[in-house]
This record gives sequence, C-alpha cells and structure tokens, in this order.
Amino acid sequence: MRSFNELLQSPRALKALVAGGSVFSLLLIGLLAAPSMVRGKVERAARERGLEAQVESVRLGWGKVWLRGVRVTSPGDDFEARVDAVGVGAWSGAVQASGGSVQGKGDPAPLLRKLRGKAASSAASDGEGGRELSVDGLFVRWERDGARVEAFGARASRRSGGELSLGADLVHLSDSKRRVDARGVLVGTAVRDGHRQIVRLETTAIELVLSQEVPVVPPPAASPAAPRGPPEVERDGSERAARLRELRAVLLPLLRDGLAQGANLALEGVSARVERAGETLSFGPSRLTLLRDKETLRASLSPSATEAGVTPLALNVTLPLSPGPVHVVAKGGPVSFSSLGVRNGQMGLKDVRQATLAVDGVADLSEDFETAELDGKLSVHGLLLQRRELSPQVVGPWSFDASLKGRARLDGSEMTVTSSEAHFGEVRAELSGQVVTAPGKRHVEGRLRVPLSGCQSMLEAMPNGLLPLVGGLKLNGSFGIDLQVRYDMSAPQDARVVLSVQNECKVREVPAALSPHRFERAFLREVKGPDGSPMSIESGPGTPSWVSIDDMSRHLESAVLICEDSRFHAHAGFDFQALENALKDDLKQGRFARGASTLSMQLAKNLYLGKEKTLGRKLQEALLTLLLEQQLDKRRILELYLNVVELGPGLYGVGDAAQYYFAAPARSLTLGQSLYLASLLPNPTYSRFGPDGKLNAGWLNYLHRLMHIAHKIKRVDDAELQAALEETIAFRVPGAAAVSASTIPSEAAPVPPPPELDDAATGP
Repeated sequence: MRSFNELLQSPRALKALVAGGSVFSLLLIGLLAAPSMVRGKVERAARERGLEAQVESVRLGWGKVWLRGVRVTSPGDDFEARVDAVGVGAWSGAVQASGGSVQGKGDPAPLLRKLRGKAASSAASDGEGGRELSVDGLFVRWERDGARVEAFGARASRRSGGELSLGADLVHLSDSKRRVDARGVLVGTAVRDGHRQIVRLETTAIELVLSQEVPVVPPPAASPAAPRGPPEVERDGSERAARLRELRAVLLPLLRDGLAQGANLALEGVSARVERAGETLSFGPSRLTLLRDKETLRASLSPSATEAGVTPLALNVTLPLSPGPVHVVAKGGPVSFSSLGVRNGQMGLKDVRQATLAVDGVADLSEDFETAELDGKLSVHGLLLQRRELSPQVVGPWSFDASLKGRARLDGSEMTVTSSEAHFGEVRAELSGQVVTAPGKRHVEGRLRVPLSGCQSMLEAMPNGLLPLVGGLKLNGSFGIDLQVRYDMSAPQDARVVLSVQNECKVREVPAALSPHRFERAFLREVKGPDGSPMSIESGPGTPSWVSIDDMSRHLESAVLICEDSRFHAHAGFDFQALENALKDDLKQGRFARGASTLSMQLAKNLYLGKEKTLGRKLQEALLTLLLEQQLDKRRILELYLNVVELGPGLYGVGDAAQYYFAAPARSLTLGQSLYLASLLPNPTYSRFGPDGKLNAGWLNYLHRLMHIAHKIKRVDDAELQAALEETIAFRVPGAAAVSASTIPSEAAPVPPPPELDDAATGP
C-alpha cells in the first residue's frame, strides 16, 4: 500500500484529493448555509404576496427539506396560520404539511388572492402542472358577520394531474339562528375547461339545526279609545326577500361553475332539527343525492330508513343553473312518522311508529325565487298528540285528508289559497282566501265553510281525549257554518265579517253525570280560591250562600243582561250575531278586544269545566251549552248563573257578593249596585273602589251610561233612573273586623264602551 507521502508526490492523486476536498468543502458550506437560505426564500416569497412568514427551524433530509414551526400572518388582516411541520421535496417540489391551525376573520377573498400570488393568473398553477400537495391534521376557524366555520382534522391533497381533495373529520358552521355539523366530509375537485370543479362530495353524517324565535307581540294599549291596526310582527319580509335574492345570485354561479358535468354527489346521514319556543322537531337521517345534468341540478332527499312494501316518501328538486323556475315534487307514503326521524315527545307527538303520512304535491318556484305555486294532497292517520292548547289528555288518533292549491311569497309576506279542503271522517271543511302580512300592509280576506253535516258525525269525527267529558252525548240534527272575513289595515273601519250558522243539533241521550237536573240539589264544584289555588265549595239549593231567583233584586237580571248578554231571551245558547260583531271589532282594533260568550256558555264552563284555555274546553263548552238550553228554561239558567259566577277573589254568587260589597241581601240591591256587580264579570279580581271606599269617578261614569241603557230598553222608568243617577255607590262591610276595600287589588282599568244592544233583544 502506498504511503501518504507517495500519494502526495503523485500528480494525479494530488489532483483527486484537491477536487474531493473542494466538493466536501462546498457540501459542508451548503449544509451550514442551507437553513438560512431556505428561511430567507420562504420569507421573500411571503413578502411578495403581502404576507409575513416565520420559520422556527429548517432541517435537511434525504431528498427533502423540513420546515418546523411555520407561522404566516397578513399585516392589516385578522389572520394567522401555524403549521407544525412542512416538508418540501428537493427535486419534485412536492409539499407535505401536518398539524397546526388556520384562524381568521372577515372576507377571505383578498387573503386567498394574496396566497395565490402571481400564480393566480396561471392555468398551470391550478391545472396539470400544479405541484403535489398533502396537508393533514389542521384545525381551521373563520368568523365573518356573526357566522363561524370550524373544521377539525382538516386535510387536503393535490396530485400532479391537478386533482384536489379536501376533507375533515368534522365541519361546524353556525350563526345566531342555525347550525350545521358535517362529519366525514370529503370534497373531490378537478380542473375542467380551465375551471376547478367539484366532481365528488360525500359525508357520513350531516345535521342542520334551526332555532326560530317566537315573534313578540306587544300588549294592547291601555286605552281602547282609538282603534288601531294589528301589531307589527317582528320581522321584515322585504329584508328576507333580499336575502333570498342574494343567496340565489351567489348560489347559481357557484353551482354552475363549481360542479362538473355528470358530478354525482351523495350526502349520507342528513338530518335536521327545528327548535322553537323550547320545543324540538327532528327529521332524518336521510340520503341526499345531487346530479348535474348539463344545465340542470337534480336533488333528491329520501329517508335512510325504509319500510317493506311501502313507497318511500321523497323530495325531488329540479334546479336550473341558469335563470328559470325551480320544480319541487314531494311524493310517497304512507310512511310512519318514525321513519322520517320524528321522535316521541317532540311537539307533543306520541307513538310515532303508528302515525303515518302520505304526500303527493308539487311546488313551482318563480325564476326570481320570490313566489311559489302550490298544489298538493296530504293524508295523516293515527296521530296522537299531547298539547296543552288542545287538552290536558292525550288526543287521538287524528286522521284526516287535506288538499291545497295556492300561491305564496317565499319571504312569508303573502299567502293566497285558491282552494283547500280537509276531511275529518264524514265532515268536510273548505278554506280559501288571502293573507298579506308585509310591514305596513295588512290584508286578510277569506272564507271558511263547513257544509251541512250530521251533528253526531261531527261529534264522532273528534279524536279521543279532546272531548272527554261529553263523549257519551248522542245528537240528532245537522250543523253547518259559513264565515267570510275581509280586513285591510288601510281602512280598518271597513272591516267586514259575515257569519252564517245553521244549527239544528238536538240532544237525544245524556249520561247521568252530565244531567243538568243534578243541580236542583246541593252539589260540589272546584273553584279558584282567594290566593288563586283550587278549592272545593258546596253550592245549590239549601246551601247557606244560595239565593233563589225569587229572592233577588229584579235589577240583577237587567244588569247582567245589559253587561253580558243582551239577547239572552232571544237566542238558544249561542249569539251568532254578537260573535259576528265581536270578530269585526277585534279586526278593527287589531287585538282580542271583545268576546261573545253568552250567559249559558259561561254557566256551562262554571258548572262542568275548569279554567284552562284549550280547544277541547271550548268545544265541550259549546256542547254543554246546547245541553243546558234544551233541558232547562231561561229562568233556571239565570238563577244558576247568578249563584255560581265569580264576583271577586274567593267570592261566588250574588248572595255573598252583595254582603261583601254592600252589606245587603241580594233582594235589596239597587240598580247602581247591581250594575256594579255585573260590571265586574269580565275581570272580577279587581275592585273599582278607592281606599276611601268610594267608587272611582271613571267607573261611576261608566255605570251612569249603563243606567241610561237600562232606561232606554224600559228596564227602569224615569223616576228609577233619576234615583239611580243620584245614588251613592260605596263599599261597606259590617262588623268590627270589616275588610277595607283596599284589600281587593284595584287597577286603573280603562272604562269600556257601553254594550251595543238591540232594544228588542233583551225580552221581558
């Protein structure tokens, strides 16, 4: 082996050694300088795009450069990107990134233009010539205009051919009214005709949550003197329409340019949940498919759960990608509510497996996305509900068939029903008309008609639980109704209500528990105590507080008829003329200002029913009113009414009320005292006496107006009227332990207008 000295003496060997040393030196210098060079190149590239970049460390690997702790910000923008590790191929230029976060606020478009830089105008940058890219494990968060987007486990990959895939374990989108959670998201894109387009879209689960606020309706004004229109609902239809147009303007170009021809997208596990006033209604999971066919996008939504031998209920939408109408078809069933994703307990629904739904309808949305033409049929069978506004009990099964043909504005400001029908067994109801609810423009015009039907058929059409008390009644005869309403906010004084009722119902069988004759002796009933809690009291002939009608002041009948039911002796329990007038007044004033309950209806409620405000109670009240009127004479009805009616906190019947307010028996009540008691009936929990025991001036004036009405209908003569006008109406309680009038709450209640009376209607 040659010695080292020999090598030095050989020219060729010396040259080789020098050359090798130079290469080694250059490599050593390159390795030492490379991190700074790479860091500088990254920073320069960022500055060229208006960005700032920082790199914690650079490490050279076999054929790859690794950057760790990369931070990118945009001066003047709320944006920051942090990447744990970035690997760049030394020869291929392929980029591999993992870990980190991207967060920002505002409009992302300017930032995206910065990131793309000069490459934005180059087709090669986004097409066939684009470098390979792989990103994994990112957290992305972006906020704009109160909305937030978050992506967990975000990833992206781009192949050399330009195919780009985006994905995430979870994508969360939310604002104040809605939330979307999508899991297993995968979006595949490719460059077609110079544009990057979606060719694939998948999800394993996606949930939409909508939170709807209940409109706040302001309370009625304290004074009813000046009629006013309905309160404005807290919404702006024009703003909603503008949002729809903006959505259309953004959505159509995105779909047209962003979806590749033949793209077939499948979203699995699509579900929705609507939350309103503390209640929830859910749908899904369903399968949503989208197919682009030339200039049309076809979407189909159908439940994931299928039932053997049943036509699935599907929603199909045909959306043109150029201006044009949208066609929607809903068809299928009957399917169970449970297969649609509805759950027991939601919206009061019970046993959703047994309830079925069938739909066959179409909707055509106008080119401008402002209106929709509707035409469809709906069938519901076996529906069970427990809703406090219906009944304390479970109501059902409901079964009905309905149809609708009409037109609606998508902003909710207008609905026109050309024709609609609903069939409940043998009973049919028809509805048509128009409702306009745009701010500053309120218009209602419609007709509700129930053709003449058998009374017993109508009773049997009611579901179980709705009329628990009167289910044993048997009826003969027929019943029909025709209601026409017209109201325009611009001319409330011209409100028109026409009510036509044909009531020939007769009671032919009465269960013993409902017989009015049981009130001919003492009976127990549940009432509201002075503190508002329920209590049981005894009433009826023979009880201490009972007063025979023969022992009552004759003025009591006059007072009650004037204040509550002027046509008591003329009607058969229902004053349809008063109901028509009440509806008209309510429309004019834009609120529930006047009712139309007769004495018989109030008595039915007081004797048989509770105080709950439910549909079932009102319907039972009507049937029990029919019963009372057909089995008792008017004098007996009036006697019962005056003995059970509430006239103050814990005060029931005119006997106790006369003693409490005036320290007098019912037989000696004056016209003024009788009118005072009658004036309490709409709101008996408040006294109109001041702390000094005197009647306040406003209420005294109101009673004087009632006295003139009593004189006009010849209930009192001239002398009696004059004596009544001169009478001092004062609060008196005998005994040392007398309770002051101030113990009954008083309110500055407005003085109501005097009742509108038909002079001939009061009878003898």
